[in-house]
Amino acid sequence: MAENHAEIIRIRELLATHPDGMSITEISTVLAMNRNTVAKYMDILQIQGAVDGRKRGTSKVYYQSERLPVTSLRKICTRPFFVIDHEGMIIDQNQDFCTLVAMTGDQVSGHPLENLPLRYLDGIQPGQLVRAVLKGTEQRIRAQVRQGEKIQSVILLMVPVVFENGRPGVSVIVDLDNPSADISRKDTTSPDILALLDDEMEYVVRRTAEGITRYVNETYCRAVGKTREELIGRPFKPLISPEDADRIQIHLAGLSLKYPVGTIEYRVVMANGELRYQRWQDRALFNSRGELDTINSFGIDITEQVLTAQKLKKTQETLEESIVHRTEELRGINRQLYSEIAQRERMEEQLLLAQFAMDRATDMVFWIDQDARIRYANDVAAEGLLYSRIELLDCQFGDLVPFYSLEEWDLLWQDLKNGRSVSRETYLVKKDGTGIPVDVRLTYLEFRGKEMVYCSSRDLSERIRMDRALKEANKKINVYTSIARHDIQNKITIVLAYLGRIKKAMTDPVLLEYLNRQEHAVKAIRTEINMTRDFKDMGLRSPEWQNLPAIIAGIITPYEQKSVRIVSDLPEVEIFADAQLDRVFDRLMEKMTGTGEPPREIQVSYQIRDGALMIIFNDNGPGFSAEEKDQLFDIQNDGSGNRGLFIAREILSLTDITLSETGEPGTSARFEIQVPETYYRFLQETQI
Repeated sequence: MAENHAEIIRIRELLATHPDGMSITEISTVLAMNRNTVAKYMDILQIQGAVDGRKRGTSKVYYQSERLPVTSLRKICTRPFFVIDHEGMIIDQNQDFCTLVAMTGDQVSGHPLENLPLRYLDGIQPGQLVRAVLKGTEQRIRAQVRQGEKIQSVILLMVPVVFENGRPGVSVIVDLDNPSADISRKDTTSPDILALLDDEMEYVVRRTAEGITRYVNETYCRAVGKTREELIGRPFKPLISPEDADRIQIHLAGLSLKYPVGTIEYRVVMANGELRYQRWQDRALFNSRGELDTINSFGIDITEQVLTAQKLKKTQETLEESIVHRTEELRGINRQLYSEIAQRERMEEQLLLAQFAMDRATDMVFWIDQDARIRYANDVAAEGLLYSRIELLDCQFGDLVPFYSLEEWDLLWQDLKNGRSVSRETYLVKKDGTGIPVDVRLTYLEFRGKEMVYCSSRDLSERIRMDRALKEANKKINVYTSIARHDIQNKITIVLAYLGRIKKAMTDPVLLEYLNRQEHAVKAIRTEINMTRDFKDMGLRSPEWQNLPAIIAGIITPYEQKSVRIVSDLPEVEIFADAQLDRVFDRLMEKMTGTGEPPREIQVSYQIRDGALMIIFNDNGPGFSAEEKDQLFDIQNDGSGNRGLFIAREILSLTDITLSETGEPGTSARFEIQVPETYYRFLQETQI
């Protein structure tokens, strides 16, 4: 036992030399003690009220505490008091306090602090002070006790205590001897020094870490138009803008043990409504545990300095304007000269950059004049066509595209000059007579009176090889899936046949229910297998330009025989889509006419919306309910017949075309197909 006492004494002596606290690991290392033993001793010391603990990062540190054990309070306190636990509930009091508030012990114990007949002065919230005392800081507050018609002024001394289980608490001792005493017990400055501070031209303010004013000098009182009694014990809140208030909060938060002093300037509205500028120097004072305790602030009015600086700045600006005005003519001449020089340099640099970019572009680039003669060709064009750049300058465009005659070039030139760009996939002839598949784009340009056609050609050989390989792979996959699908369907047919025989012979209703579920599952598998047929040809062929009115005309005949009138006002337009585009429109018509009450008329129209082509299918039928609209494109919804719409949307998505249903439930069905700007073209546009 004596050994344990000696070890506890060693721990307390070590903590005395580390007021900022130490963790259990640190104590164990310094004293060469077992870590679990140290933890046990720290629990004992906390119960005794000798130490406190707090979080520091991810660990907990302990430091010496002056908490009074709550069991000793009744032995040493002769004044009215009550005790609050860490949850803010009153758990103990003496008879003197019950007599003071004219309440029984049962009316006090087990109730929150707010139930007591106490009125707290100076606008202070007692809950904030309780939280501060729980952390180990003693507090005082002025209050009034209502005793029937009589009001008694008191001072509440809030002292940190510790319970037998080690939890912190607060003991509130009521001081009745001198209720008018100055609660700023820490301001023990002598009267001579206080008088000296009152005579200072600077503002002097002292406040707690919670922002409660403890002292102000007469200079500050005169500046804000309030008495010292009106300021002390209340929060220190100068009348400032919200922006400056945020700056002050950041400024105070930056004060630390390493940097305890800081200076800030801001605008303040004085008692007479005048706007003044002040500079404040704040010094933070910390307790032995490194916690903020008090802030001493010294301020001075710098309005005259600020106004003088503003006048000086205005005078300087006026002087600068005068200098600028007097030298404007010379500067104008210089600017014009510099502008011309800079413009020429920029033009030369841009020309060099454009030439460099053209020469090293990844595509073949040509400049062609009105006579179809090549005036420029870059390195890629010469290398790809097996010519030298000089040899290409003696060629005509028809030499590279043999089927293009001079008469056709003249017609194309006029179309290009009218503002139309031309794009087409074709091939260019190399010097050795072989061809290169390319994507050719032609654009008319005019620069300083010179007319040219800009031609860029991208080699498509690699893309074509990849497309062929992909198509071949798709064919092989389709062959395999067709064989596998056929075999699986045969096996499913056998399984369904045996299940049917077993069901006929089965009399047990439980087993019959299981067989029905098995049959339903097998049929669902067959449905899923059959669906793969809809995907087998998707993407097998490359997307191509397809005539929209022709496709619509080819699919509406079977539906017109169902007494459905179909009206189409589509123009002559082509869209770039998968080869199975006709299946998309067929699925839409099938869905719109396959409802319980088919529509009498379906309108097929179009719009141009934000550059995109909108193909609209609208009917006068009942439309789809809200629940049906949510599941229209859901492939998982068995038995709904929506897989067709799912497949239709997948076919369109191969070329970034979208499909949606926007009709009103109970009014009409409306499907909208949105084709991006680069995936449709009207037939009156000129092509190569």
